[in-house]
Amino acid sequence: MTTQEAGLFSRVDNTRAVKGLLLPFGELSRPNLSKTEPVMFSATSVSIPRDPSAVTLNDEHDRFNPIGRATALEVTDAGVVAEFTIFNTDEGDAYLENPTKRKLSAELGSLMRAGTKAVRSRLTGAAVCTEGAFASAALFSLAPGVSAEFAEEVPSSDEYSAPESSSSSEYTTEFTDSEGVRWRRVEKSVRETTVTQISDSAPADEDNPEDSKEETMTASTAGQTPAPLVTPDIAPPVQDVDLHAVFSAMANIKNGVQIEDNESALFALADITTTGAGALPAAGVIQPAWVGKLWQGKEYVRKYLPLNNHTFGPIDLGGRAGFRLDQGTALVQERTTGEKKELPTGSATTSRRESTRKSFGYAADVAAEWSYLSGGAEVLESFWKGVANSYAKVTDLVGLASMFRVASRDTGAALSRMIAPGSLPAGTPANSAYYPGIVQLIQAIEAISDADDDPSWAVVNPVLWQQLIFTPKDLLPEFISLAVGVGTGEANADGKITVRKAPQSAFIGTKATDPQVIAGAKNAIEFKELGTTPIQIEALNVAKFGVDRATVGFLEEFVVRPEATVFIGTAA
Repeated sequence: MTTQEAGLFSRVDNTRAVKGLLLPFGELSRPNLSKTEPVMFSATSVSIPRDPSAVTLNDEHDRFNPIGRATALEVTDAGVVAEFTIFNTDEGDAYLENPTKRKLSAELGSLMRAGTKAVRSRLTGAAVCTEGAFASAALFSLAPGVSAEFAEEVPSSDEYSAPESSSSSEYTTEFTDSEGVRWRRVEKSVRETTVTQISDSAPADEDNPEDSKEETMTASTAGQTPAPLVTPDIAPPVQDVDLHAVFSAMANIKNGVQIEDNESALFALADITTTGAGALPAAGVIQPAWVGKLWQGKEYVRKYLPLNNHTFGPIDLGGRAGFRLDQGTALVQERTTGEKKELPTGSATTSRRESTRKSFGYAADVAAEWSYLSGGAEVLESFWKGVANSYAKVTDLVGLASMFRVASRDTGAALSRMIAPGSLPAGTPANSAYYPGIVQLIQAIEAISDADDDPSWAVVNPVLWQQLIFTPKDLLPEFISLAVGVGTGEANADGKITVRKAPQSAFIGTKATDPQVIAGAKNAIEFKELGTTPIQIEALNVAKFGVDRATVGFLEEFVVRPEATVFIGTAA
């Protein structure tokens, strides 16, 4: 076998062989694309596979684009020298025709290190790269057919530096082994290499032979090629454990120095991303963590029905009815005709009162798969809880609408019972911009008391609510104490009147920019529901292989004493 020098490379007749320094020893790597800190290897810190063919040569660490396989691996003083055979493929031919990627880069696994020094690693692969992790890791022999344009001079800083002139054939390299001993390696030609230990006290050169140890390796004849690399069927020698590195690692652990273990180094590897171009996972491969039902806010708590006489129990099919004695308060009169005269007399009438009933519900035909197959129970349960929550809110707002209807009208025109807001009393401070709301609330409370009943609740629109919560304490009348729970929509006036905020939409036909209030006694209106509310009904729908399920409820409304309610406000 003959070789022909071509810059860094030489052609080998009748082969597809590529040979070069794969992993240099005693040289600090560049940071790789995965942000791994620089690391330095020694002969005892890397394990070589017994079968070199286990190491594949990839293009830029792309494991889906291999171009060759190792045929020999040799541990030398300079580092791991590898010989590869380029595959007889289109990709292999393309590389041999134009080998622009001349840097070699090792792929290492199970890397354990102490700082920048590798303690243990395992060679798993290799790649040809445009820029490698080590400046000196490159190809120095190529197969025939390599483009002549590729031959170029290497910078002198490279470990395998080109000669200063074309006539020179001497290469000089200095490195430090794992024991800290410095060496100088001189390649005078492809057939002679000299390795010299460098003394700490003086430079190692020809004038100080006593300060150095020299070993010279020379081919038997000038016409022969260098000794062949290790072949696949010959295992490399067993490496002794570097006790110095082991004890150093133990000392670092004792002193609190972190040792990174079990790293994988793919130097000069392209970025592996989760999204975007070149992303590793395809759509849907990485799933989000499932957390089940999310928080939907607190369940609805009824605000308006409990202000009235709200009970639970049986509801008669025909409803409820009763009578009221009208004009009963005017029967007794003062006698003015003197003694032994006839007493005053008069008449009274009665009126009939009847309840009304409203029905509510929701129904669905649920596929039987929800019942017989696993995995959907949580979703279906959450759905029916939402239906029950909706029932509570809808019936509560219906009750609020009834309260406004009773307080604002009799049986005829809208707002027929509306009372205009009273004027501000004399002497009101000029800066009392929010004072009208307090006046209106007091006016409503007084109207219930004038109807011979005890006021217990008031419902105000957002405008009046704002006036209440922003009224300074010093502007409240002496006989009113108002405790407001901000954010709850509820306040207590003098410890007896429960004030709650309602949306403007509940005050039908009123002026949205003006304060509005309705108030009443607890027994003015009665609301009644069944003991179990809402009612859940299920029935099999065999023909469609489903389950018919419904949520139903009834709300009975009984207006007992409408005059014990009042509406203070202005029409739109």
